[in-house]
Amino acid sequence: MNGLDADLILSGDSAIWMGEIPSTWEQVDPEVVVNLCGVTPRGDPARRRVFMLSLLDLLDEAAVPSRASFEAFLDEVHAAADGRASYWHCHAGLNRSGLALGAYLHRHKGYAIGDAITTLRMKRSPMVLCNPVFEKALRTWYGRDDEQDFEPVRLDVWLRERNGRSKGP
Repeated sequence: MNGLDADLILSGDSAIWMGEIPSTWEQVDPEVVVNLCGVTPRGDPARRRVFMLSLLDLLDEAAVPSRASFEAFLDEVHAAADGRASYWHCHAGLNRSGLALGAYLHRHKGYAIGDAITTLRMKRSPMVLCNPVFEKALRTWYGRDDEQDFEPVRLDVWLRERNGRSKGP
């Protein structure tokens, strides 16, 4: 993906990539782009079909869109992306894109929501959906009873494990 911090989530004709905001359109190969932060790359999107939903990454339930409007947006993306590669991004490619892509994998690819979240964390980063408000929204909307309880991602623990320390600072 031309110098982007991006990861392949699903391969095939309808390949799905997830990552950071591109600096320029030349960095983005897929013809369908899902922009969840409202900031656009420099240049001309040319052949790309761009879907934009400006979300705020806040620890506030008011930042979560209504389920109905969110699903209408995802359905519109699916109509364009089915059979085409797509690139889903926000600023860092973790929370807003995690919210949207988790819902998309459930709604249009048949994933249980817990499996969608696990897939995104395995393929992109363990920090996907580190905003617990977004993860809670996904589990509330789509989760089975056994998927409602979850341990929010803790940045301090992740950083310690990443740096090879199991104890506090």
